[in-house]
Amino acid sequence: MQLKTGPGAASGEEKEGFSLKAYRKYELASLYFPQAGKKGALQGLGRWIKQCAELEQALERSGYQKNRKFFLKSEVELIVRFLGEP
Repeated sequence: MQLKTGPGAASGEEKEGFSLKAYRKYELASLYFPQAGKKGALQGLGRWIKQCAELEQALERSGYQKNRKFFLKSEVELIVRFLGEP
């Protein structure tokens, strides 16, 4: 992937197609599961989170709320750290 130019590019946070920011859960899930529908992508990401006990614990410690409709930037950072960039 190539780095974008402009604001944020120097920090390395913005890359083509993906940036560290708050995401609606289905948006982030769709990046990890682009061929799946909205529901299937959410289920797939949820399964990956449950299978990675360290990630699940880190999300709980960060104040993650399962029923919230979005991931905070800090939660996205944890997900990317444990699962890799989509």
